[in-house]
Amino acid sequence: MKDDQHQQLEMKEDLEEAFGKELETWLRFIASNYPITGTFLPEVLVVITHRDRMKKYKMKESCDWAARKVKCFRGIYEKALKLHEGFFYVDAQDVKEAKPFVERVFQLFSDMLQNKSPQAPSICSKLISKILNRPREVISHPVWQMGEFLTFVSKSLEALDAGCFAPEVKNERRVLEALSLYMHDVGSIFVLPHCQLVVVDINWLTHKFLGTLISEGHGFEVKSGTRSYSSPDGFMSKLDLDNILTSVRCSNHRKNITIESQVLHDLLVSLDLCYQVESIKGDRFFIPTIFQRGEIQKENLSWQTTESSDWQHFGYRLLCESRDTSSLTSVVFPRFQIRFRKEMMERGEISDKSYDCQRDLIRLDWNGYFIIVENDGVAGDHVDFLVRFSKSKQQQEAMSFLKERILKTFRTFCASPEGCRGVTLVTAIIRPECVQKLIAREYREDQVILEKELKKRLREDMEKKLHQKEITWPAGNERGESILTYEHTWPQMVEAELRKCCQRAVELLEEKDVSEILDALQERRVANCQRVCEVLKQLDDHLQDTGKEDIKGLNLNRLKIDSELIHLDDGDGRLPKAMERRFDKLDNNVQRVHHQLQEIFVALSQQLQKIFDLQTATRATLLSVISKIDMMIGTPVRLHLMCESRLEPHIVEDQPGLKLIIGNQNKELLRWILVNSTRVFWFLLKAGVQVTLGAGSVIPELADHSLGSKAGLVLADMTLDKLKRLGSLPVMEESQMAEEMWMFLKNQLPPEKKISSSFKLYLVKYNPGMVAVEESYAWLCEKCIEKGKKNNVLKVL
Repeated sequence: MKDDQHQQLEMKEDLEEAFGKELETWLRFIASNYPITGTFLPEVLVVITHRDRMKKYKMKESCDWAARKVKCFRGIYEKALKLHEGFFYVDAQDVKEAKPFVERVFQLFSDMLQNKSPQAPSICSKLISKILNRPREVISHPVWQMGEFLTFVSKSLEALDAGCFAPEVKNERRVLEALSLYMHDVGSIFVLPHCQLVVVDINWLTHKFLGTLISEGHGFEVKSGTRSYSSPDGFMSKLDLDNILTSVRCSNHRKNITIESQVLHDLLVSLDLCYQVESIKGDRFFIPTIFQRGEIQKENLSWQTTESSDWQHFGYRLLCESRDTSSLTSVVFPRFQIRFRKEMMERGEISDKSYDCQRDLIRLDWNGYFIIVENDGVAGDHVDFLVRFSKSKQQQEAMSFLKERILKTFRTFCASPEGCRGVTLVTAIIRPECVQKLIAREYREDQVILEKELKKRLREDMEKKLHQKEITWPAGNERGESILTYEHTWPQMVEAELRKCCQRAVELLEEKDVSEILDALQERRVANCQRVCEVLKQLDDHLQDTGKEDIKGLNLNRLKIDSELIHLDDGDGRLPKAMERRFDKLDNNVQRVHHQLQEIFVALSQQLQKIFDLQTATRATLLSVISKIDMMIGTPVRLHLMCESRLEPHIVEDQPGLKLIIGNQNKELLRWILVNSTRVFWFLLKAGVQVTLGAGSVIPELADHSLGSKAGLVLADMTLDKLKRLGSLPVMEESQMAEEMWMFLKNQLPPEKKISSSFKLYLVKYNPGMVAVEESYAWLCEKCIEKGKKNNVLKVL
């Protein structure tokens, strides 16, 4: 039993790790291509199959490890895709278990179509319906010539009596081609304009042809049987390809389909899945995406040129900006290899001899530049571009050529539907020594720096030196070597025999990038100069009380600076030198103005301190006067009334209350009011404990707390009852104090209509039969009134 449990736990750990890697791979693929699906984020459902095979591990119901992984990836990819919570754990061979998953998928499609449904022209909808019904001509001939298909469309329009076009327009070729392209865009057919072919059966193309071709290609063996065809370089002879295509045709169940091999060759080339190279030994096809790679061998790169000291080297890297959540899919680079060669061959810029491809590699001899484009086949998040060229060529020209002709082309392809539209590529600079020695890509990871990061460091270094006055601004038409001295430090790499070294940033950047940094810095300095001139002008307007001689000198300096700024021309080469002289003079003026402003600030601080002292003294005097007035008139207090609910008298929240003045005459009355209120609460508490628990004796007597005799309690009880029933308290002969106390409250309380605003209490009348007395009134809050209305025990007056 212990061995079985140990095997079960080990199986869970292995499954969790494998499941996480597989799910992350798919999520990275989807996130890198999601703009293709339109404006909505792609929706992802996780399905774990082969539930029947997991019974022996006793894991039929326990899949907490999968739920944890799904929850973890939901947070990581929330901005790139919509990963639904939970997962489906089914036996794929059981229809009943697969049914909920299928219904869920249909529900998602239904929701998406309700939100945004494409509006296709009715005529194309009818044509698509006819093609999907698979007539005889479509079943027997899945690939048609363009002219044959347009004739079929024309006859179909007449048979359907679409009524969308006039009779003289139906047979026009341009209209029929437009209909064909529309059906191609919606995925009903596949048009190959270069070879004038149309695939009318998409199922045959994706499943019968490409699906079978990939299946046969992965297990293909040459007739000699000495090796399986797993070309490391991605090439295949025409004879081997024809053998595979023959096997594909033989495995097809439609025996009456006859398609020539040349048509299939054209179909593969038009789909950018391969290209053909003619040679003396025979024609070969470069097909890197269909056939298996075989055992990955470490390739030792080398420049195909003689070693010489006249060569220069540099390199760029295009990498994914978000390397954690996106990557270049495995088919992007092979497609780029084929598409890039096709475009350059069509323009006549290269020949077959100057363009060579291998898996994850392009070698190119172009206009005297030897270029190697290497794909990162492991992580799939970057592509390196390595260049070697003669010193007779300018490095800046070589950099511009590589960026405009190759890097820009790769970016454009990556942003197209055939690439990864969800990936944002950034440019990094590779250490030139790595390019010269062709250091293996696994050692180049730390030998790169982002181009924007290098620009930022150079700009910050220039600003720091200008601020510290370590250098002077370049004069005339000089490039500014005195301020362009920042050096980037390349780290050491022992495995690749690379030492730690420094290299100037201007040697790694394009000249136009450095010029942009210089221009931006110069613009900021000119803007600062103009702002200082504005400050001088404002000082002329606001500092009228300062020394006239100093102000006059400031005016003269400002006028000189303004006149010189006006006459300076950006196109004149003397501008940097003249600006440096103006900055030196301007610094002296600013220091003088700064000294004057400090004196003014000191004077203002002294005056403000006097104002603060006066304010403090005034506040103390005012408080003393107020306290004396309180002693003469009385002390202000705020009176709050409680809600008179029969269930539970309570304090009313956010009650404004009523402000009263306690003086010598009324403080005794207020004391009696508080004492009687306390007696009422004591009586209610004692009665409640006696009725519910029979232990009223545990409540101490009021006499113990110096609250007077019980006669006061009787008086308080009579006062409350009469107040609710009569609205006023009659004169009680037993106590003249009670009469005075009631008159005081009656005079102090606001009119009945304003009590609600001051105390948030409202006068209500209980319905007959609900209380012991005939008529009972009370002041209740809004919450208690709502409860009483629901129970129909009161009404608001």
